[in-house]
Formats: sequence, C-alpha cells, structure tokens
Amino acid sequence: MSEEHTLTARERLRIHLREARRTTDSPIVEAQLDAALDAWKDLPPTPLRECPVCGKVGLPERIKQHN
Repeated sequence: MSEEHTLTARERLRIHLREARRTTDSPIVEAQLDAALDAWKDLPPTPLRECPVCGKVGLPERIKQHN
C-alpha cells in the first residue's frame, strides 16, 4: 500500500499546508498558511469507525482499504 493511502485526511492536509508554506515567497501567503496550520491544530482527531464487514475498529481511510 502506498504511503498516500495510509495517511489520514488530516495528515495529508498538514503535509500540503507545510509544503505550501515552505515554498512560498509571499509574506502574505506565508501568514495565511501559518493561520491555516494553527487552525489545523484545533481540528478534532479523526474518529474511529467500525468496519461493517469484519467488525474491527479503525480509521475510516484504513477500513476502506482492507480486505
């Protein structure tokens, strides 16, 4: 399984925000991305869900992927 499929939506969002912040040359965009990263910190954790097939509990992204 590739790394992209094992990351949660929250983890992918953080990676993209940090990479955008790292590569911007604009102080205005950098400030907006800093604010977005601060808001990301306030997001609730990804809730765990039960698989309807096997009954195991896990992250929704990972439940969709397993057999």
